[in-house]
Amino acid sequence: MIEKLFEIILVSPFIWMSLLAMIFFLRIKINERLLSESVRLFCLYMFFTTLMLFVTTLIHSPSFLLLDLEDWIHVGDYHFKIRFIVDLLGATYAVLTTSLIGIIIKFSRNYLHKEEGYFRFIFLLSTLMFGLLIVSFARSLDLLFVGWELVGTASVLLISYFHDKPRPVSHAIKAMVTYRICDMGILAAAAWSHLQFHSTDFVIFPKMLHADPHSFGPVVVGFFVLWASLGKAGQLPMSSWLPAAMEGPTPSSAIFYGALSVHLGPFLLLRFYDYFSHFPSLLVVVGMIGAASAFYATLVGRTRSDAKTMLAYATISQVGIIYVEIALGFQNLALFHMVTHASLRTYQFLRSSSLIQDFVENPMVEHHKFIRRGFFFEKFISQSLREKLFVHALHGFHLDFFTKKIIEAFLFPMKCLINIEDKLMIFDTYLLKLILRKTK
Repeated sequence: MIEKLFEIILVSPFIWMSLLAMIFFLRIKINERLLSESVRLFCLYMFFTTLMLFVTTLIHSPSFLLLDLEDWIHVGDYHFKIRFIVDLLGATYAVLTTSLIGIIIKFSRNYLHKEEGYFRFIFLLSTLMFGLLIVSFARSLDLLFVGWELVGTASVLLISYFHDKPRPVSHAIKAMVTYRICDMGILAAAAWSHLQFHSTDFVIFPKMLHADPHSFGPVVVGFFVLWASLGKAGQLPMSSWLPAAMEGPTPSSAIFYGALSVHLGPFLLLRFYDYFSHFPSLLVVVGMIGAASAFYATLVGRTRSDAKTMLAYATISQVGIIYVEIALGFQNLALFHMVTHASLRTYQFLRSSSLIQDFVENPMVEHHKFIRRGFFFEKFISQSLREKLFVHALHGFHLDFFTKKIIEAFLFPMKCLINIEDKLMIFDTYLLKLILRKTK
């Protein structure tokens, strides 16, 4: 029963994506209303299928199903196998994925009505669904990387949805470079696992730890996995790209940076928690990064004036708290927090488009009943310190400058080396002048 449901869930979005790609390449004109209705029916079908799988796994929990397909690639002693795990964690994220994407599709039917790229938007959302389902049930780093990249590709292309404007394209490049830098963590973890264990099946890592408790491999793999999670989750030091990603349409901002894509970071940590728990130092690092990100986003978010950017920093803050919960060992609480926060942020992002209009035009909105923000800071922090914090938070604690230098080094390595060489020559000239003065 579980195996058949899982096969249906994984094959259906692939067939749907292939159908949309065929329509695009054959340049078949399809009516917008027909497209919207067919996508809506497909999302309903996927939601009820994943819901059935969730109920089934919940009944059989804590047991889970392991599925192994034939070798994907076979090179010498290395086997690249397609391996899946069907458990409650993956089924929960799959239900969240299909339900929220269905809501976004419903909202986008009116929001993107008669937009030139509406078909492209639908195709990228379908790609997102397929990638998220792969990540939800992947049991090896190789397969997880495939779904991870599908999600990242759809994210970057939707940030640059309005590609005729320079700002969306620039911010899409910023997000893409951040993704690439952090995604190297999964590639490095997979390469290390193949080299040391001849496998990337992370379910067997705890067994290897019991066989060799002093093994250094899982520590390295855990560090690389943690680094990979920071990019999608927008945690420090990779936080500045997330507010910039708000250049895309509001529905894509809701589904990517409020709901699903941004929570892949903590989901990855929950998936790898079994051997993270063997190394308390890794969990301490997870907690410290989460706490620092929550504090940073709280301060910076209070200095922003537009609704979507404030929500972006609020998302970074809440995801940081989820990191802290994972570090403390509250796995069920972290999963519950992920689901509820993703649902709330989806609503808030979709609502943000009409929020300002309500404040200005709606007589039913009573402005005086809104609670004044900043009470904690006014009560416990002095005026001078608050002013200093405000100035630094207004500049994002100069994190954008740090990110800009990383992107320049990544995109233009030779230019970066030339600049470093020029600065070293200036420094050498200064030292030479200083030595000549002393000798005189």
